[in-house]
Amino acid sequence: MLQFIMEGGWAMWVITVCSVISLGITLERWRTLRKADIDAEDLLDRVSKKLDEKNLPAAIDICQATPGPTAETLAIGLRKLKFLEKIGKRPEEIEEGIVQAMEDHGGHVVDFLERNLTALATVASLAPILGMMGTVIGMINAFGSVARTGNLTPAAVSGGIAEALHCTAGGLIVAAMATVEFNYFTTRVNRYVLQVQSAATKLVERVLDAQAKETEDSSGHPANSHVRPSNETTAV
Repeated sequence: MLQFIMEGGWAMWVITVCSVISLGITLERWRTLRKADIDAEDLLDRVSKKLDEKNLPAAIDICQATPGPTAETLAIGLRKLKFLEKIGKRPEEIEEGIVQAMEDHGGHVVDFLERNLTALATVASLAPILGMMGTVIGMINAFGSVARTGNLTPAAVSGGIAEALHCTAGGLIVAAMATVEFNYFTTRVNRYVLQVQSAATKLVERVLDAQAKETEDSSGHPANSHVRPSNETTAV
């Protein structure tokens, strides 16, 4: 491998650096996204149970103890719920506030999930250009050797052509690997973003359901029912 790199000239060394960067980003993103992959339904069920028990701090603690952007987003929404209930906001204002808080946090989630993917895309684009540059330089060296010796022999051009082909192969290999890695991680990021959005929507629904149950329990009637006053006179 070292011989292959050395025969490719300076461009091959740059391509090698790009491959190391690509490998480092791949390992970092794989570890990060693996930790972000959680069972969102199980998390929502545990949070909903605490909400039904009117134990909002415990629900927040569950989210904070769970790693990943999904749990972090739900924790943002629940902390907003706690604040809005504390200052006595109406249910519709609470719903709007929770949704807005989680939407505002969505940008941080996307940034966290897509971190370093731009560098990976740059490697995928840059590697074949470096390979082509090394190829051109290798051919220049090959024909320069012919011009200096005045003799078109295999020995005169083989060094430059070998350098050119090594750079071409190296650049294409690194670009192909970086492209596959970038597409793989982009697909996973899109899936996680949809997971976060779905979990946030379900959290709002469960918060509203818990509030409706609480209103029903306190009034003795369904939250949306209209009870006729006892002294109302029926029109004839």
